[in-house]
Amino acid sequence: MWLNFSKIELEVLHMLCEGSASAGELAKKLRKKNSFISRTLGKLRQKGMAVKGRQEISLSQAAQAQSFKRLYDSRPDAKIEAWFCSSAMDVLIVLAGFNEGCELGALVAEIGCSKPTMFKVLKRFYAAGVATKRGSKAMISDRLVREFAENYANGLHLLLLSQAKGHNGSIRVRKNVVARTDAKGVPHYFSQTGLSALANMGLEAVLTSYNDFYFNLDMRERNVGAEEAFVHALLLTTMQQHQDKTVLAIFLNKNMRKLNIGKMRELAKEYNILGELDTMRQALDYAQKAR
Repeated sequence: MWLNFSKIELEVLHMLCEGSASAGELAKKLRKKNSFISRTLGKLRQKGMAVKGRQEISLSQAAQAQSFKRLYDSRPDAKIEAWFCSSAMDVLIVLAGFNEGCELGALVAEIGCSKPTMFKVLKRFYAAGVATKRGSKAMISDRLVREFAENYANGLHLLLLSQAKGHNGSIRVRKNVVARTDAKGVPHYFSQTGLSALANMGLEAVLTSYNDFYFNLDMRERNVGAEEAFVHALLLTTMQQHQDKTVLAIFLNKNMRKLNIGKMRELAKEYNILGELDTMRQALDYAQKAR
Protein backbone atom coordinates (compact mmCIF):
# COMPACT_ATOMS: atom_id res chain seq x y z
CA MET A 1 0.00 0.00 0.00
CA TRP A 2 2.68 2.51 1.02
CA LEU A 3 4.65 2.48 -2.24
CA ASN A 4 1.63 2.35 -4.54
CA PHE A 5 -1.00 4.92 -5.44
CA SER A 6 -4.19 3.65 -7.04
CA LYS A 7 -5.92 5.54 -9.83
CA ILE A 8 -8.80 6.49 -7.52
CA GLU A 9 -6.40 7.79 -4.86
CA LEU A 10 -4.82 10.08 -7.43
CA GLU A 11 -8.21 11.25 -8.69
CA VAL A 12 -9.21 12.14 -5.12
CA LEU A 13 -5.92 13.98 -4.60
CA HIS A 14 -6.56 15.98 -7.77
CA MET A 15 -9.89 17.13 -6.38
CA LEU A 16 -8.39 17.97 -2.99
CA CYS A 17 -5.75 20.08 -4.75
CA GLU A 18 -8.64 22.24 -5.96
CA GLY A 19 -10.20 22.57 -2.51
CA SER A 20 -11.64 20.80 0.53
CA ALA A 21 -14.67 18.56 0.12
CA SER A 22 -16.74 16.07 2.07
CA ALA A 23 -16.56 12.35 1.37
CA GLY A 24 -20.08 12.52 -0.05
CA GLU A 25 -19.17 15.33 -2.45
CA LEU A 26 -16.10 13.44 -3.64
CA ALA A 27 -18.13 10.27 -4.12
CA LYS A 28 -20.76 12.11 -6.15
CA LYS A 29 -18.24 13.81 -8.44
CA LEU A 30 -16.29 10.59 -8.98
CA ARG A 31 -19.46 8.49 -9.29
CA LYS A 32 -18.34 6.08 -6.60
CA LYS A 33 -19.99 4.72 -3.46
CA ASN A 34 -19.46 6.68 -0.27
CA SER A 35 -17.97 3.65 1.48
CA PHE A 36 -15.41 3.20 -1.30
CA ILE A 37 -14.33 6.85 -1.15
CA SER A 38 -14.16 6.70 2.65
CA ARG A 39 -11.74 3.76 2.43
CA THR A 40 -9.69 5.64 -0.15
CA LEU A 41 -9.54 8.71 2.08
CA GLY A 42 -8.43 6.51 4.97
CA LYS A 43 -5.46 5.30 2.92
CA LEU A 44 -4.55 8.85 1.92
CA ARG A 45 -4.65 9.98 5.55
CA GLN A 46 -2.35 7.11 6.51
CA LYS A 47 0.06 8.23 3.80
CA GLY A 48 0.03 11.77 5.15
CA MET A 49 -1.62 13.12 2.01
CA ALA A 50 -5.00 14.18 3.45
CA VAL A 51 -6.46 15.34 6.77
CA LYS A 52 -9.99 15.10 8.13
CA GLY A 53 -11.74 18.18 9.48
CA ARG A 54 -15.13 18.36 11.17
CA GLN A 55 -17.07 18.03 7.95
CA GLU A 56 -14.58 18.10 5.09
CA ILE A 57 -11.38 16.45 3.92
CA SER A 58 -8.46 18.67 2.98
CA LEU A 59 -5.07 18.19 1.41
CA SER A 60 -2.49 17.75 4.17
CA GLN A 61 0.07 20.47 4.91
CA ALA A 62 2.76 17.77 5.07
CA ALA A 63 5.67 18.21 2.66
CA GLN A 64 4.69 15.24 0.49
CA ALA A 65 1.13 16.49 0.00
CA GLN A 66 2.20 20.03 -0.78
CA SER A 67 4.83 18.84 -3.25
CA PHE A 68 2.12 16.78 -4.97
CA LYS A 69 0.03 19.95 -5.26
CA ARG A 70 2.95 21.79 -6.87
CA LEU A 71 3.29 18.90 -9.32
CA TYR A 72 -0.46 18.93 -10.01
CA ASP A 73 -0.49 22.71 -10.52
CA SER A 74 2.36 22.41 -13.02
CA ARG A 75 0.45 19.77 -15.02
CA PRO A 76 -3.26 20.56 -14.51
CA ASP A 77 -4.45 18.72 -17.62
CA ALA A 78 -1.82 16.00 -17.78
CA LYS A 79 -3.90 13.18 -16.24
CA ILE A 80 -1.19 12.23 -13.76
CA GLU A 81 -3.15 9.13 -12.73
CA ALA A 82 -2.39 7.62 -16.15
CA TRP A 83 1.35 7.33 -15.41
CA PHE A 84 1.63 7.69 -11.64
CA CYS A 85 -0.51 4.78 -10.48
CA SER A 86 0.55 1.21 -9.66
CA SER A 87 4.29 0.82 -8.89
CA ALA A 88 5.31 4.29 -10.07
CA MET A 89 6.26 5.60 -6.62
CA ASP A 90 8.39 2.53 -5.90
CA VAL A 91 10.39 3.17 -9.08
CA LEU A 92 10.57 6.95 -8.58
CA ILE A 93 11.98 6.74 -5.04
CA VAL A 94 14.88 4.65 -6.33
CA LEU A 95 15.45 6.87 -9.38
CA ALA A 96 15.40 9.99 -7.19
CA GLY A 97 18.42 8.62 -5.32
CA PHE A 98 20.62 8.83 -8.43
CA ASN A 99 21.39 12.34 -9.67
CA GLU A 100 23.24 11.06 -12.74
CA GLY A 101 20.75 8.36 -13.59
CA CYS A 102 20.29 4.77 -12.43
CA GLU A 103 21.48 1.67 -14.26
CA LEU A 104 18.46 -0.47 -15.10
CA GLY A 105 20.10 -3.47 -13.44
CA ALA A 106 20.47 -1.54 -10.18
CA LEU A 107 16.87 -0.36 -10.47
CA VAL A 108 15.58 -3.93 -10.85
CA ALA A 109 17.55 -4.98 -7.76
CA GLU A 110 15.96 -2.34 -5.50
CA ILE A 111 12.34 -2.08 -6.59
CA GLY A 112 9.61 -4.33 -5.26
CA CYS A 113 7.81 -4.93 -8.57
CA SER A 114 8.76 -7.31 -11.37
CA LYS A 115 11.07 -6.44 -14.27
CA PRO A 116 8.23 -6.39 -16.85
CA THR A 117 6.23 -4.05 -14.58
CA MET A 118 9.26 -1.80 -14.21
CA PHE A 119 9.60 -1.44 -17.99
CA LYS A 120 5.88 -0.63 -18.30
CA VAL A 121 6.25 2.06 -15.62
CA LEU A 122 9.34 3.52 -17.30
CA LYS A 123 7.60 3.54 -20.68
CA ARG A 124 4.79 5.62 -19.18
CA PHE A 125 7.33 7.98 -17.59
CA TYR A 126 9.12 8.50 -20.91
CA ALA A 127 5.83 9.17 -22.72
CA ALA A 128 4.77 11.69 -20.04
CA GLY A 129 8.14 13.46 -20.20
CA VAL A 130 8.96 12.97 -16.51
CA ALA A 131 11.90 10.63 -17.10
CA THR A 132 14.47 10.04 -19.81
CA LYS A 133 16.73 7.18 -20.85
CA ARG A 134 20.42 7.75 -21.44
CA GLY A 135 22.15 4.62 -22.65
CA SER A 136 21.55 1.95 -20.03
CA LYS A 137 20.43 4.49 -17.43
CA ALA A 138 17.05 6.00 -16.56
CA MET A 139 16.70 9.33 -14.78
CA ILE A 140 13.97 11.68 -13.60
CA SER A 141 13.78 14.75 -15.82
CA ASP A 142 11.01 16.67 -14.02
CA ARG A 143 12.18 18.57 -10.91
CA LEU A 144 8.75 18.51 -9.27
CA VAL A 145 8.38 14.76 -9.76
CA ARG A 146 11.75 14.23 -8.08
CA GLU A 147 10.73 16.57 -5.25
CA PHE A 148 7.50 14.66 -4.64
CA ALA A 149 9.29 11.29 -4.65
CA GLU A 150 11.88 12.54 -2.15
CA ASN A 151 9.33 14.16 0.15
CA TYR A 152 7.07 11.13 0.09
CA ALA A 153 10.00 8.83 0.89
CA ASN A 154 11.07 11.12 3.74
CA GLY A 155 7.57 11.09 5.20
CA LEU A 156 7.26 7.31 4.94
CA HIS A 157 10.73 6.86 6.43
CA LEU A 158 9.79 8.89 9.52
CA LEU A 159 6.41 7.19 9.84
CA LEU A 160 7.91 3.69 9.82
CA LEU A 161 10.75 4.74 12.14
CA SER A 162 8.26 6.17 14.64
CA GLN A 163 6.95 2.66 15.26
CA ALA A 164 10.11 2.09 17.32
CA LYS A 165 9.14 3.92 20.51
CA GLY A 166 12.42 5.39 21.70
CA HIS A 167 15.17 7.88 20.92
CA ASN A 168 15.90 7.29 17.24
CA GLY A 169 18.50 8.42 14.75
CA SER A 170 18.56 7.25 11.15
CA ILE A 171 19.83 7.68 7.61
CA ARG A 172 17.85 6.90 4.45
CA VAL A 173 19.48 5.92 1.15
CA ARG A 174 16.69 5.57 -1.40
CA LYS A 175 14.41 2.83 0.06
CA ASN A 176 17.00 1.66 2.59
CA VAL A 177 17.00 3.00 6.16
CA VAL A 178 19.63 2.34 8.84
CA ALA A 179 18.53 3.34 12.32
CA ARG A 180 19.98 3.50 15.84
CA THR A 181 17.43 3.33 18.64
CA ASP A 182 17.08 2.58 22.34
CA ALA A 183 13.53 1.27 21.86
CA LYS A 184 12.81 -1.88 23.86
CA GLY A 185 10.69 -3.32 21.09
CA VAL A 186 10.83 -2.77 17.33
CA PRO A 187 8.48 -3.61 14.42
CA HIS A 188 8.76 -6.92 12.58
CA TYR A 189 10.30 -5.25 9.52
CA PHE A 190 13.38 -4.11 11.51
CA SER A 191 16.45 -6.35 11.02
CA GLN A 192 19.43 -6.19 13.37
CA THR A 193 22.50 -4.71 11.70
CA GLY A 194 25.48 -2.42 12.30
CA LEU A 195 27.36 -2.69 15.59
CA SER A 196 24.57 -4.79 17.10
CA ALA A 197 24.95 -7.50 14.45
CA LEU A 198 28.75 -7.28 14.33
CA ALA A 199 28.92 -7.77 18.11
CA ASN A 200 27.57 -11.27 17.51
CA MET A 201 30.34 -11.81 14.96
CA GLY A 202 33.29 -10.92 17.18
CA LEU A 203 33.27 -7.12 17.20
CA GLU A 204 35.06 -5.83 20.29
CA ALA A 205 33.16 -2.79 21.50
CA VAL A 206 31.41 -1.51 24.59
CA LEU A 207 27.78 -1.61 23.48
CA THR A 208 25.26 0.86 24.87
CA SER A 209 21.50 0.61 25.31
CA TYR A 210 21.17 1.59 21.64
CA ASN A 211 20.82 -1.00 18.89
CA ASP A 212 21.26 -0.72 15.14
CA PHE A 213 18.57 -1.84 12.72
CA TYR A 214 17.91 -1.88 9.00
CA PHE A 215 14.53 -1.59 7.33
CA ASN A 216 13.27 -1.02 3.82
CA LEU A 217 10.42 1.28 2.88
CA ASP A 218 8.62 -1.72 1.40
CA MET A 219 8.53 -3.20 4.96
CA ARG A 220 9.77 -6.61 3.80
CA GLU A 221 11.85 -8.51 6.34
CA ARG A 222 15.44 -9.15 5.29
CA ASN A 223 18.47 -11.01 6.62
CA VAL A 224 21.57 -8.82 6.88
CA GLY A 225 24.97 -10.45 6.24
CA ALA A 226 28.32 -9.48 7.79
CA GLU A 227 29.40 -7.30 4.88
CA GLU A 228 26.15 -5.35 4.81
CA ALA A 229 26.11 -4.99 8.62
CA PHE A 230 29.59 -3.48 8.43
CA VAL A 231 28.57 -1.06 5.68
CA HIS A 232 25.51 -0.04 7.71
CA ALA A 233 27.70 0.62 10.75
CA LEU A 234 30.07 2.67 8.59
CA LEU A 235 27.11 4.60 7.18
CA LEU A 236 26.06 5.57 10.71
CA THR A 237 29.51 7.07 11.32
CA THR A 238 28.59 9.77 8.79
CA MET A 239 26.13 11.06 11.39
CA GLN A 240 27.54 11.69 14.86
CA GLN A 241 28.89 8.25 15.73
CA HIS A 242 32.46 9.06 14.63
CA GLN A 243 33.85 7.07 17.57
CA ASP A 244 32.56 3.89 15.95
CA LYS A 245 35.21 4.10 13.22
CA THR A 246 37.95 2.88 15.56
CA VAL A 247 36.17 -0.33 16.58
CA LEU A 248 35.06 -0.89 12.98
CA ALA A 249 38.66 -0.60 11.80
CA ILE A 250 39.76 -3.15 14.42
CA PHE A 251 36.97 -5.51 13.35
CA LEU A 252 37.86 -5.13 9.68
CA ASN A 253 41.56 -5.72 10.36
CA LYS A 254 40.84 -8.93 12.30
CA ASN A 255 38.29 -10.30 9.83
CA MET A 256 39.70 -9.13 6.49
CA ARG A 257 40.18 -12.69 5.23
CA LYS A 258 36.71 -13.81 6.34
CA LEU A 259 34.86 -10.98 4.63
CA ASN A 260 34.07 -10.65 0.95
CA ILE A 261 35.75 -7.31 0.28
CA GLY A 262 34.43 -7.14 -3.27
CA LYS A 263 30.86 -7.51 -2.03
CA MET A 264 31.52 -4.98 0.72
CA ARG A 265 32.80 -2.42 -1.81
CA GLU A 266 29.72 -2.94 -3.99
CA LEU A 267 27.46 -2.37 -0.98
CA ALA A 268 29.45 0.69 0.09
CA LYS A 269 29.04 2.07 -3.43
CA GLU A 270 25.27 1.51 -3.25
CA TYR A 271 25.16 3.44 0.04
CA ASN A 272 27.40 6.24 -1.31
CA ILE A 273 30.21 5.59 1.21
CA LEU A 274 32.78 3.79 -0.96
CA GLY A 275 35.26 6.60 -0.24
CA GLU A 276 34.94 6.06 3.53
CA LEU A 277 35.50 2.30 3.19
CA ASP A 278 38.52 2.68 0.89
CA THR A 279 40.03 5.30 3.22
CA MET A 280 39.72 2.91 6.17
CA ARG A 281 41.28 0.05 4.22
CA GLN A 282 44.15 2.24 3.04
CA ALA A 283 44.83 3.36 6.62
CA LEU A 284 44.93 -0.28 7.75
CA ASP A 285 47.30 -1.22 4.91
CA TYR A 286 49.58 1.69 5.79
CA ALA A 287 49.60 0.71 9.48
CA GLN A 288 50.54 -2.88 8.65
CA LYS A 289 53.36 -1.82 6.34
CA ALA A 290 54.69 0.60 8.96
CA ARG A 291 55.16 -2.21 11.52
